[in-house]
Amino acid sequence: MKPVLLLAVALLCAYTSASTFPDKVVPPSSSKEQNFPRTEEIQLVVSQSERAFESYKQSISFEEALDSSKQNSFGVEQDKELLKAGQKLTSALTKNPDGFHGVGGLLLLSTLDDASRNAALCTASAFSEMAKVKDVSQGYQLLAVIQSCTDVSQQLYIVSQNVHALLVREMESQALLNEQAVEALHTCSAAIQNQKK
Repeated sequence: MKPVLLLAVALLCAYTSASTFPDKVVPPSSSKEQNFPRTEEIQLVVSQSERAFESYKQSISFEEALDSSKQNSFGVEQDKELLKAGQKLTSALTKNPDGFHGVGGLLLLSTLDDASRNAALCTASAFSEMAKVKDVSQGYQLLAVIQSCTDVSQQLYIVSQNVHALLVREMESQALLNEQAVEALHTCSAAIQNQKK
């Protein structure tokens, strides 16, 4: 049974039992409280994600300038597609933060992780080109690319960890809600069975 439907049935049963058999209904015994991410927390990580994707956009332009990217632009094209997906996702979550509670939160986490990994690959590509450098100015340019891509990778990783923390709370709270709904159904069922005796 779907969690929302399960909760609705449990609440209806508890309400009916409480009004019909007030002395038989016992509230759920769970002492834990649900701690779903609040809207302002979701808005904060979405805003952090938007800034991180803007930085990622800059690192893609640095990556495009690398000789390896000029020879094979497939990686850069994938980065651009990932950037578009990230921007579209953050735009959707800005308009509807509640989408984070479903697939939106998981998509945001995976997009941030992919972008962080890709920025780290940009760093690795720039490092590999350092071995071939004979010109000092080109060496400094590559160092700038390395620093930029490393910083962006770290920024994306940190934001993804913030999203991850909210998703863990989401899952724990949903599990607790499901547990409370099942407990309420059992209590309700027992109260009805006792009344029939």
